[in-house]
Amino acid sequence: MMIQILGWVARLRVALLTMALLTAVALQVLLRNTENGLGLRLAAGIVPPIAFILCSAFAARFFHPAKLVARPEVPAFDVPANPTVVLASIGYTFFAVLMVSGLVRDIAADEELWWFPAILAILVAGQLAAFWSSALGRFGARLTPDGIEFRELFGSRFTPWDALATPLAAYPHDAQQVTLHLAHPELVRRRGLRHTSPTSLPAAGVDAEFLARAIHEYANRADLRPAIGSTAELERFLAIPQIDDIATRAPN
Repeated sequence: MMIQILGWVARLRVALLTMALLTAVALQVLLRNTENGLGLRLAAGIVPPIAFILCSAFAARFFHPAKLVARPEVPAFDVPANPTVVLASIGYTFFAVLMVSGLVRDIAADEELWWFPAILAILVAGQLAAFWSSALGRFGARLTPDGIEFRELFGSRFTPWDALATPLAAYPHDAQQVTLHLAHPELVRRRGLRHTSPTSLPAAGVDAEFLARAIHEYANRADLRPAIGSTAELERFLAIPQIDDIATRAPN
């Protein structure tokens, strides 16, 4: 049941983030002039972040469905949207609204040092934008006919199929990570600020064994790669007995 709820959180992320922002702003406005308003504003800005961060930690620990999403228009197989970052972003939204509302009052009250809280407000708003971008964007692992893409907020990595060693191209390192066997690491291309190990593929929001098995399938079957992204090919892959066993064991 909890896994299904987390799945709904990921699918409804736009609505949930919007509701969180509107609720956080409304709470700060309503509590601004109430008796003991400062204490209530602090509670409204701190209690929800703590609660949602705990929910995010729960999602990170338990949300690893054995699923891929067919995207024929790309074409690609994507990992499912990850509720972990959505819940963390909701929590930070409440905290950011509390901080910015206080900083705005400081800006209005201080004519000489207004620039200092203004800079802090811009930094907090920038962090909130980064959280929202992570929650709303398509990040994580993606299998394409050409290879494996891994996208983060500040960078990406592309591993062509020809870079992988066969027959054992990948295996689950643990619940959070897949290890890639590279025959030609020089073919791996990276962009952006973060340069993680080319043999490490995070498995956020997906079952690591399932993802490793999918990589193994297409690393060894070049004839199947052009069909990656199609619903028919995903159904064929899911019908493989070993894959069906993994999907049955994994929480979905």
